[in-house]
Amino acid sequence: MAVVRKIQLHPLFMILCVVAYFFGLFAELFCLTLIVFIHELGHYIAARYFKWNVSKIVIWPFGGVMETEDYYNRPSKEELIVTIAGPLQHVWLYGAIFILSYVGVQDSFLFLLLAMNTAILLFNLLPILPLDGGRVIFIGLNQLLSFHKSIATMTLISIILIGFLNGILLFIGWYNIQIAWISIFLLLDNWFTWREKHIFLLKHLLSRYFVQNVDRSDIHLLQVPSGTPVTELVKLFKKGCYHYIHIGQEVVLSEDECLRILFTDRERTISNDKLKAEVI
Repeated sequence: MAVVRKIQLHPLFMILCVVAYFFGLFAELFCLTLIVFIHELGHYIAARYFKWNVSKIVIWPFGGVMETEDYYNRPSKEELIVTIAGPLQHVWLYGAIFILSYVGVQDSFLFLLLAMNTAILLFNLLPILPLDGGRVIFIGLNQLLSFHKSIATMTLISIILIGFLNGILLFIGWYNIQIAWISIFLLLDNWFTWREKHIFLLKHLLSRYFVQNVDRSDIHLLQVPSGTPVTELVKLFKKGCYHYIHIGQEVVLSEDECLRILFTDRERTISNDKLKAEVI
């Protein structure tokens, strides 16, 4: 299967395998790996249905991630379907566990499978990037805010929620080393995403620039003062919209013209001569 060739085991997962071997946690390791694989398989099948380019699927000790350049660049409907396809796998897994309870499978193994399936599902539904719950919220934010502002807002929300949830777990005495490691990973991921949000924006804009036959049914008008840097102007672009930009009082540029100035002409500002040339 093509999906098997794309699976990679993270070094931390290999360490987990060694720990499971010495402590005899084979059932726990099997259940965790099976559920994570099925979860990521849901993302993969939905992504391949929409012809996304999936580079690999990495299995971590506490979950997995499907790596693709198409996140943030495809229509929001596609992104939503690919995102929820992972959590939906847990629903039929509940049905499978129920059926297995009638065919002689040990209750202890079924309980372990049920507990891990629930834990992984609830964890992935947390409104924190890069978890599925966070991605769903991010897709919703894109309907209200610009793409650049959505990334900045969602990463800050994620960082605040991580701190808040850690505080609650510490207060009620449910805190442990596993939660600490997961929290550190999520904090670093969101910090790097926030710090490199301009990179995500450029990738998104490049995909819009090279796409042919862009949908112009949802028009969004922007009004900016003369002399506004192009790099600041594109931060106002909303995902799923086609933009016309009013610069000053007279000049109107299309999104295509603006992106051509940014990527082809490589100018940081739109000069008066450039404006006249674009209008003509």
